Amino acid sequence: MTGFAGLERPAWRVDVDDTIGEVAWSPLDDRVGVGCTGGDVVVLDAAGSMLDRRRDHPAGTACLAWHDGEVVSGGVDGWVVAGAHRERLSGWIASLASGPDGLAVAHGRHVSLLGGATSERLPASVAQVRWSSCTDAAGGRPGLVVCGHGYVSEFDADLSVRIDAALVWGGSVEQVDWSSGGGWAAASTRGTTNYLWPSSIGQGGRVVDPAVRVHVLPCPSSSGRLLRFDPTGRYAGIATSGGLAVFDLDEVHPVAGPPGRLLPLFCDVHAFRWWPAAPVAVLGVATDSGGGGLLLVRCDERAAPVGVVDLGTPVIGLEWSRDGRLLAAACGDGTVVGLRRVVDWAWQDSADQWDVTDRL
Repeated sequence: MTGFAGLERPAWRVDVDDTIGEVAWSPLDDRVGVGCTGGDVVVLDAAGSMLDRRRDHPAGTACLAWHDGEVVSGGVDGWVVAGAHRERLSGWIASLASGPDGLAVAHGRHVSLLGGATSERLPASVAQVRWSSCTDAAGGRPGLVVCGHGYVSEFDADLSVRIDAALVWGGSVEQVDWSSGGGWAAASTRGTTNYLWPSSIGQGGRVVDPAVRVHVLPCPSSSGRLLRFDPTGRYAGIATSGGLAVFDLDEVHPVAGPPGRLLPLFCDVHAFRWWPAAPVAVLGVATDSGGGGLLLVRCDERAAPVGVVDLGTPVIGLEWSRDGRLLAAACGDGTVVGLRRVVDWAWQDSADQWDVTDRL
């Protein structure tokens, strides 16, 4: 196992002199936004040069996104800042989502469109909001998927119609995600409960259809925020307290669900992204000694760690640039590290041993 397999040595390292809460690349160009818990929002370019720094949230930045070419931030004080536009909403800003019909904001027990409509009161605080990647049958427009403690709901684009998933969700649902083709969807909760089900979102249907069979994915406790579908659509991965759990979606039993494997890890995972176009997990980790870095894990039939990047500090956030060539790693020491991907890395030849995982 080589030290920098698949990644070049760090191209740059920028100290933002604050605790980092979130990083997000612009979908339009090579700028990366950094949200600091102290209230600052920093914008860097692909070379690591600082383009902008401003104090948007004196009480602390809670989340970050890009919308219409502007970095948008939400604060714990309820303010949303999008360029020159500032708007205050009720409650903590928990999540932001940019879509063709506007910027969706999860705040308290509501979802709003910035400068527009606000939803009815939801059963509990909203943990996440996302625009669906399909169009609904009625209006031909994407809708909004929201989740929180004990619920997953879908709204139309105007927030006028709400449909609740007719399921009993155990625990606080922190995240809903779906595969690249829309054939599978999953929900993750704080704790040991995770769900997987076939979805018709890729064909213009709902994320959760009451008629589908929902599988419970057994795995160790997780934060509920580290569930990801790989870019090939075959694997679902969940970073847990016991390691990385991977489920094969090509072999889903109608009753038992998908076969799962657990790769034990002797470190804490704080961030998780997949390698572009390959079933290789990129994990941001922390060690017991206070160090950390990146761990690359091959997740196919020859599952095994294939690369380690020691950055000397825990990695708490990971984001790929829009072209997948540059990885921004947010670190626990207040720095952002840029690492370039080796485009022609032969990941298939990266493991010299067979499967080292435990079956779930």
